[in-house]
Formats: sequence, structure tokens, C-alpha cells
Amino acid sequence: MRDDFHIAIASYDLKNEHIKDQFSIKRRKLGEILYKTRFARYYYNFIFISNWYLMPKGLVNYVKAFDPDVIMTVPDNLHSGFALQLAELLNKPLVADYQDLFPLSLFFPQYCKPYNWVRKFLMKKYHKLNASADKVLYTSEGMFDFFGRSRNGKVLYPIGHAIPKIESALETNDNGKFTILYAGNCYGSYGEMLLRLAKEIMQSENLHLKIFPAGNDWSKDDISLMANAGIYQSFLPFEELKKELQKADAFLTVMSFKEVEKPFVQTSFTTKWLDYAPYGKPIFVWAPKYSSASIFAEKHRCGFVCDINDAKLVMGSFQKALKDRSLARLFGENAQKVSDTILNAENIHSILKDTIKELTA
Repeated sequence: MRDDFHIAIASYDLKNEHIKDQFSIKRRKLGEILYKTRFARYYYNFIFISNWYLMPKGLVNYVKAFDPDVIMTVPDNLHSGFALQLAELLNKPLVADYQDLFPLSLFFPQYCKPYNWVRKFLMKKYHKLNASADKVLYTSEGMFDFFGRSRNGKVLYPIGHAIPKIESALETNDNGKFTILYAGNCYGSYGEMLLRLAKEIMQSENLHLKIFPAGNDWSKDDISLMANAGIYQSFLPFEELKKELQKADAFLTVMSFKEVEKPFVQTSFTTKWLDYAPYGKPIFVWAPKYSSASIFAEKHRCGFVCDINDAKLVMGSFQKALKDRSLARLFGENAQKVSDTILNAENIHSILKDTIKELTA
């Protein structure tokens, strides 16, 4: 924990035990009842709208007593309206840190998804918040572009786990196969892509894929098939996953090709870069040209990009890395450079700190 800021948090879901000053936003009595029923989605959508107009009981007095220099929000579906209202009511500078377009996310469970008309409402509010904030931070170049490159804005990549510098070599694993590791979401279009790739790689004599899922929607038969092939692994906490990252020869990140997910793919910065890049190994990006992952890989020459939705072509990228070891090593070295500089946690934190200081000087 850094001590550059004295922080207070107001949230429906308080989990950070290290922060002393916290205000728990309580659900209304009717909300507590609906929250656990088949009407939960109606309740959530009411909250998505009402947080832009109503204020939780006691929150204004709590913030007045805390007397912050700055009010900050990570725009989401539940809290950002409160932040905008507080900044206006108390005449405080407002900082918005756009980390995802949550109204457009397809990864939420059905019971808390915005209805289509509520999505449109929320996106209008996101644009209003962007125009109102005194400083705006964007999680990727694509997010910055999406909001029109505000003169008050700058890119702030996510801060990852602190990983010491690691010396890595491009070699094959003990099983004699070049092993590519994927860790993350296996739902929806991501899960479909990974399953197609897994079925292709099962036939390979010199390639192997290991998937460490953060949830999936595969059938039991597919899970069983891939587990028996050594492809589908158990979920691992990050400290244990580090050992697997160290052993792998290369890494994989994917982003959806579906048109409906285009805004999300353009703006979301995949945190796989933060996990993979420190290991100095080639990173394979299977994603559209317009995705933040592809653009980042091409800009910094730190990954093999396959921008066509074809698992066989991804297999071709793997084989290319095996044949052209010098290029693979270059991409790995560049990934490590990116980790040491652009994605360095201290560098990212200093950008945040300087942004806040500009408002409180």
C-alpha cells in the first residue's frame, strides 16, 4: 500500500480492509427484498438510473466531514452519478478514471445487466461525466479516442502485480512441445474462440496449449475432453499462476471479433499484458485489428498478431515463432521492456499522482 493519498471510499460493496475511512451505501428495504428474487434485474436497472438523481442517506454529510480535495470515480453502472452530484454540490474537482465501458459489457450475469434503453441512458451519462470532469483518465488509447481525446485527459494503464525482472529463454517444455499459456475468461465469444483453438492444437505434434480459466461456459463433455488432453487446467490464484507463467514458452490473449462487442474490444485494455509482459516471452494476440490488444502489440512490436477469426491461422502464428526464434526473442524482449517502462507500476502510479496534484496544487 502506498501512502500518497488519504482516501475515503463510498460503495455498495466495501471489500478493502486496508482503507480506514469507508461509507457503506445501503440498499433500500425494498431493494434488499428484490435483490434476492427473480425481480433482481428490475432492481439493478432502477439503481443504474437513480444514482444520477438520488443521493444515499448520510453520504453528503459524510463527504462534508471528510472534506476531500478531490472526488474521484471509476465510471460504472452503480456509483458514478453519486460522484458527479457530490462534486457539483460541494464544489470539488472531479476525476473520472474510465477503465471499462461497463454499460456495454457482455460479461455481467443476466440478473444485473442493463436493459438496452438503460444502456443508452448510461452511455449518455458517461459522456456527460467525461465532459464535466476536471481531469479524465483512460485505460487505453482506444478509450481516449472513444471519448474524443479531451484536453483534460490522458491514458492511465491499469496497475498490475509487482513482478521482479525475470530472465527467460525461448525453449520447449519438458514434454517436448512448445507450450502456450492462456489465463482468464472463457465465457461467450472468448470461450468459443479458445475451444476452437484447443481442438486444433490437440492434433499438433509440437504445440501444446494450457488454459487456466477464470470461469467458463463450456459443456461438461468439452471440459472433460480438454482436461484429459492436458489443455484445460484448474483455476489458480495469481501467486500459484506465476509458477506456470515461468514454465510456459509463450502466452496468448484473445479479444472478440463479434460486431456487437466492437466498442468494448476497442476500448478495454486487456490486463493480460500486465501479467505476461514481465516474463520476456512472446505474446500471441488473437484479436481484430481495431482492438486495443492488437494496436498495443503492433505499436510496441511486443506480440504476434493474428487479426483474422480463424484458429488455423493462429496455429500458423505459433509455428512462425518456432521457425523464427530471433523474431520471437525480439518480441519477448520488447514485451519485457514495455513491462519495465510503460506498464511499470511506479510509472503508472506517478501519472495518477501528478494528475491529482495538478488539481490540488
